[in-house]
Formats: sequence, C-alpha cells, structure tokens
Amino acid sequence: MKIQSRIYGAFTGWHGDALFKLVNGQYWLQAECKYSYRYLYRPAVVIIQSGSDCHLEVEGMDGSVRVRMANAIESRIGGEFNGWSGDTVFELQNGQIWKQARYAYWYHYAYHPEVVIYESNGGYVLCLADDFANSIAVQKVR
Repeated sequence: MKIQSRIYGAFTGWHGDALFKLVNGQYWLQAECKYSYRYLYRPAVVIIQSGSDCHLEVEGMDGSVRVRMANAIESRIGGEFNGWSGDTVFELQNGQIWKQARYAYWYHYAYHPEVVIYESNGGYVLCLADDFANSIAVQKVR
C-alpha cells in the first residue's frame, strides 16, 4: 500500500504521539518515540506499508516515522470554550458528551471550536482541530 497526500495545515515535526491529518481526510498517529522539530505548511506526504508497519515520509524531513491509522471523530463544541481545568465536560454538536479523564489545566478561549477526538493508547484524546499540540485524555459520557 502506498498513499500520497498532503498534511492538512501546519506540520511541526515528529513529537511523541503526534496526530497528522491529511487532506484526504485520514488521520494518522505517530507510533514510535521520535523527536525532530520542523515547521512546514501543507507538505507532501507518502505513507508506505511494509508488512504490518506503516511509515510516514514528509517532504522536507529526513527519514520517516512509524504511524498507525487513527479513528477520529470531528465535531464542534457548542458555544464558548475555555480550555480544561480538571473536571471539564465537553458537549459536542453531534450530541456526544465527553469529560476530562485526568487532571490538567489549559486556558484557551474559542467560540464554537472544531475538535477532534481520537483513540490513543487504549483511551481517547481530545484536541482542537487547529491545535494538535494541546490535548487532554477524555472519556465518553454519552
């Protein structure tokens, strides 16, 4: 298998379990511990499957990183968003309700922001669709 596409928006390199959205709508999650910062806007990418592993090559980056396809939910938070503060509940426009699963504090104001929830390491993670760098573990309420 070989997939050619582009990163949707900004790319900031390899870091931990980075999430990558492609312009074809797919989400891919970094599956190995590798760090290398580089800012690129909408770089071309190739995902190559070799046996059971998939590797992401990004135009302008040296080497590749192992990735796995991520199941992601895209929706919006209804009304004002002020980040998270320990026991935050996230009511999405699609009717789902999620709550913060571990303590963390991050203030960020946005009105009606688009969010992405994806599966990672046996749980779920929520982040703003335009800021994959700040994320929080969540659990589904309904």
